[in-house]
Amino acid sequence: MSAADSLEIRVLRTLEELLKNGSAGAHRADTSMVLKRMRLGEEHRDELAECMNELIDLGDIQGKPLRGDNKVMDVEVSRITEQGKLRLEDE
Repeated sequence: MSAADSLEIRVLRTLEELLKNGSAGAHRADTSMVLKRMRLGEEHRDELAECMNELIDLGDIQGKPLRGDNKVMDVEVSRITEQGKLRLEDE
């Protein structure tokens, strides 16, 4: 498993936890919430937002990226798709 795959799985698991527990407010989770739950520093925000955007592109999660300065600034996730759930089960 590559480092990128490993990060994607960690992010998926964190999103699953946030969305399931309702601690994501209105059943949504954003980059800041994932960053905090994963206990990552602010210096990892860009990498995390890009990873979350890639998970949207792969079809593992549904969400909306916020772009600016030619990069993904934030991502708001509404749910993990069936494909994403299957990917978690395979890990």
